[in-house]
Amino acid sequence: GSLGGLRGTDGEMEANHDKRKRYDRQLRMWGEQGQEALERCKLCLVNGSATGTETLKNLVLPGIGSFTVVDDAVVTTRDLGNNFFVEEAHLGRPRAECVTALLQELNEHVRGSFVCDSITSLLESDPSFLHEFTIVVATQLPQHTLRKLALACSEQSLPLVVLRSYGLVGLVRIAAGEHVVTEDHADNAPSDLRVAAPFPELLAYAATHFADPESMSIVERKHIPYAVLLLIVLKQYKDAHGGALPTTYKEKQEIKALLTSLSERWFGVEGAMDAINFDEAKLAVNTAVAPPSLPSSTREVLAEAEKRIQGFKPPNDGSASPTHADKQTNRPFWILAAALSRFVAKEGGAHLPVIGTLPDMTADTASYVKLSAIYRERAIKDAAKVHAHVQAILVSLGHPESYISLEQTRAFCKNAHGAQWVRFRSIEEECTPEAAQVKELAAMLDDGSQAPAAGFYLLLRAADAFYSQYNRWPGGMDNDIESDVPVLKQCVTQLVSELKAHSGAPLVVSDELVFEICRYGAAELHSVASIVGGVGAQEVIKLLTGQFVPLNNTFIYNGLDGTSVSAEL
Repeated sequence: GSLGGLRGTDGEMEANHDKRKRYDRQLRMWGEQGQEALERCKLCLVNGSATGTETLKNLVLPGIGSFTVVDDAVVTTRDLGNNFFVEEAHLGRPRAECVTALLQELNEHVRGSFVCDSITSLLESDPSFLHEFTIVVATQLPQHTLRKLALACSEQSLPLVVLRSYGLVGLVRIAAGEHVVTEDHADNAPSDLRVAAPFPELLAYAATHFADPESMSIVERKHIPYAVLLLIVLKQYKDAHGGALPTTYKEKQEIKALLTSLSERWFGVEGAMDAINFDEAKLAVNTAVAPPSLPSSTREVLAEAEKRIQGFKPPNDGSASPTHADKQTNRPFWILAAALSRFVAKEGGAHLPVIGTLPDMTADTASYVKLSAIYRERAIKDAAKVHAHVQAILVSLGHPESYISLEQTRAFCKNAHGAQWVRFRSIEEECTPEAAQVKELAAMLDDGSQAPAAGFYLLLRAADAFYSQYNRWPGGMDNDIESDVPVLKQCVTQLVSELKAHSGAPLVVSDELVFEICRYGAAELHSVASIVGGVGAQEVIKLLTGQFVPLNNTFIYNGLDGTSVSAEL
């Protein structure tokens, strides 16, 4: 029995090693927590079109948990021309079945299934069909079908990613109700040296190890960590300015002047030229010496958090970990945010917990290791204080203490600067003239670089109206192109007048673009589908992992000139 247990443990270790090896590069990007979120995902793809399969390909390869393709179409010759996940032998067979089989070959660890039915009839016959899924990706749907699906997703708090390839135009639209970001992976990581508001351990370290820099050798002075140099000159500045910190550009220049003066006094003018630690200190002045402040996005999260947890009802089952329903309402996030808010108001003194990572800097090894340990230990202490608030909130809500672990709290604290709360407009709001973002569209049409994308967006809406009226797409047959242009123009005029009636903003779409849309005949080109599928899969990963900031809410690709535009519509 014990040997069996050991073998099981070895097997688990081997499986974990294989997984790390298989997904090595992406683990470096979104970590084990992000990968686990992907593997928990149950994705519903509506339509196994070229756009749908390109999207799913980019999600099966990194290892989502499972997918279900919902599609009532059969494979046609058109599919053979644009979809790499069907073969000639599949002609006339259910497209959902064929693409599922070939997509599964990409990754044996992902489960695939299919339903040969339309999403409309599925929702009518089984309104609970979507309950089991984590996210829905809908491709190539006309507007009336999309609105029904979007409403069903909204009622179940299911994020919906809408994708469309139409000739040389691509569109990605996210309708996820609300979404929370725990880690934004910002290009510029926040500086968190705390030299403007030093904590006691940092001050004690500087006072103990660098109490008398004048008595140190030149080599030792050139290896004083720049965080300590900033503490030294900031003390001089505050002594001369009644304890005030520099805030303006001119005041920060004074700090740089103090650094220059100190380096020249210690090393002479020529010697100061190769004092790299002083150069590093000057580079850090703009971000490090200003009074610490909360990013506006984090402030917004903290302001909302307490209200959120007040509205939470006690759990029915006392689950030891968050349920699927809890995750849909972002319950763990708001509990962590409320605990963070209490820490900021009390122990943090209006500051976030220390991040705990020290940037690379010129210093001797012993000093750098010691300074790193000080920041790391302070971060651990701060996270423990936040976790005490977490525990108190969990008790008040009737959750067990294991519901949120200390590791989760530490991760949340480390990334608190990047916490964001994103609200998406619904598809229904977008399609309702009274609620549409008409002024945003008018501004885009006035902007030379964005006008074609905005024009194509309106024309896709007009093409939907055309389809709704005639049950075919404009220009679907070659001999229809010329005759369909004036009919599509009428649809554009009707749409624009409806939108204009509620805002007064002028919306003008060029005749050239009207002709282009008719020329496309709703063709789904593989090259456009692959771009839309790439962007769509990227956004799905953002929504699943809670990492990186998703686009809000529409991405329009213009294949005529290879440009793209993002807008909130």
